Amino acid sequence: MSITRRKFTYLAGISTLLATLPSWAKESTKITPALFIGHGTPMNAFVENRFTKEWEEIAQIIKKPKAILVVSAHWETMFPAVSTTAKPETLYDYYGFPEFMYEFKYPAPGASKIAKHVSETFKEEVFNDPIRGLDHGAWTVLSRLFPKADVPVFEFSLAQSLSPMEHFLLAKEMYELRKQGLMIIGSGNIVHNIPSAKSDTMHGTRDVVHDWAKNFDEKVASKIDSGDYEALVNYENMGKDALMAVPTPEHFLPLLYVLGCVKKDEPYKYFAKGFQEGSFSMRSILFS
Repeated sequence: MSITRRKFTYLAGISTLLATLPSWAKESTKITPALFIGHGTPMNAFVENRFTKEWEEIAQIIKKPKAILVVSAHWETMFPAVSTTAKPETLYDYYGFPEFMYEFKYPAPGASKIAKHVSETFKEEVFNDPIRGLDHGAWTVLSRLFPKADVPVFEFSLAQSLSPMEHFLLAKEMYELRKQGLMIIGSGNIVHNIPSAKSDTMHGTRDVVHDWAKNFDEKVASKIDSGDYEALVNYENMGKDALMAVPTPEHFLPLLYVLGCVKKDEPYKYFAKGFQEGSFSMRSILFS
């Protein structure tokens, strides 16, 4: 085969490959960031503090992606699901807060085509939810990162049928989405213990950071720094501190999704480190 014909055959093959990609995936030139954000109280959408200030500083250095996939601590389902609604409602999945917090709207468009593509191409069966809106784990942070609400957003649920390792393996498939221009955001908290916070409220010690909370937060950072993500997948084996820091998994699992969709040699930086009250770590991380 001549060089000219070989070149033509190669280019024809590339053209065929590009034609099979969904239209939203054809223009990406650089992998998009992945972020884990400790979202804390939904009040963080409305108040100014050192954590929200750092969220806004991060917003200044990340470029607007084609769309955003959010894995939130506040959407659990029995099996994996994606939200496919074109106009996701703002959900007020909390109680006891000021009235104005139930009037706020985050009117970002949905990303129906992309969400359906995910449900059709992932190895694990992923169901479509055509009515699911954006819970406060999503819009609290999005309202700070993209206040114009001009980026399409959809959510990926936390499936209760999956083990932490299965969540982590599922997240690995999301790396390809980043290559196609999607930003992945995990929204939860590395340390999240509501019973402890309630007890602290009764005793007037809610702002005192517990040793177990500080220790576990630092252990998690140490494992990330060493690239030992598998240890974090098996966080239940990380001692008594882990049992107190992660009494239920839903706020920790979004971290595993972010770690699953990145490469271990990717640059990263921590931001919003510290505690919002003594039982909730706000440590966040940007991979870019």
